[in-house]
Amino acid sequence: MSGTSPVNERIPPSRRRLLAAGAAGLAAVPLAATAAAANPQAPPAPAPSGGRADPDGRFAGKVVLITGATSGIGQATAYEMAREGARVFFCGRRAELGRRHERAIRGFGGDATYVRADVTREADVQDFVAACVRRHGRIDIAFNNAGIESPKAVPLHEQSLRDLELVWRTNTAGTFLAMKHEIPHMLRAGRGVVVNTASISAEVGFATIAPYNSSKHGVASLTKVAALEYAARGVRVNALAPGAVDTPMLRRAAEAFDMTYEQIAQDYPIKRIVTPLEIARVVMWLASDDAGPVIGTDVDASGGYLTG
Repeated sequence: MSGTSPVNERIPPSRRRLLAAGAAGLAAVPLAATAAAANPQAPPAPAPSGGRADPDGRFAGKVVLITGATSGIGQATAYEMAREGARVFFCGRRAELGRRHERAIRGFGGDATYVRADVTREADVQDFVAACVRRHGRIDIAFNNAGIESPKAVPLHEQSLRDLELVWRTNTAGTFLAMKHEIPHMLRAGRGVVVNTASISAEVGFATIAPYNSSKHGVASLTKVAALEYAARGVRVNALAPGAVDTPMLRRAAEAFDMTYEQIAQDYPIKRIVTPLEIARVVMWLASDDAGPVIGTDVDASGGYLTG
């Protein structure tokens, strides 16, 4: 694995190290790596549920803005929201992939618009949010999901400031910028829901991934602050804390650590890898009226790891 050192080599493949692979993928392999190639036992990434979009579904007519929706949890949420009648407006940096998902959602009768945007750039975020409001007139639900992993798996004293800033600019500053530009539109409407993607790394520490771990603590903190500031004005803000989810990030981590999904799953009470579709449904619950009194939380969607 790249980025090792005498100090890092002395860290055993302990429970914490195994869980780090689930908490954040470590980019030691190409994006093209697949679960099947890295882990013969791993189930294929589940496709979103089938069927035509329901114009009278649970989110009929709702305007849903999603960052980081060209793969993984964001993609699954975009598909499922659209199937439930939402008007989905989503971004990501990979334009070809984004346009492909836009066509796929429209192909099953959903309403979706892709805009290329980089959440590390405030102008991109501002333009993305403004484009959604121009098209649909408002934002009812914002799912701030864009995120990246730590570039290296090394102890803190071997981490670089550049890598820390890179991860924080995407995960933490990206969430801050998204809320900064989304929430004013919700305040004018007197209502809205924000869901941020945190992580089990927002609740506990994992060795060798200080940039990612600290960035997700930042997301959880921003969520609590925003929840307190806007709850009385009709805007609910929450986060969710996934653990090991079958996404490209986890597949990269599994190959980087030379581990199977079965090994990663052993420290989770659920004893399996959670699917993006399952996380999408947690997001949808948080975004629904059913979660009306839930404010300022980081919902455990890890398969039980945070229970212990």
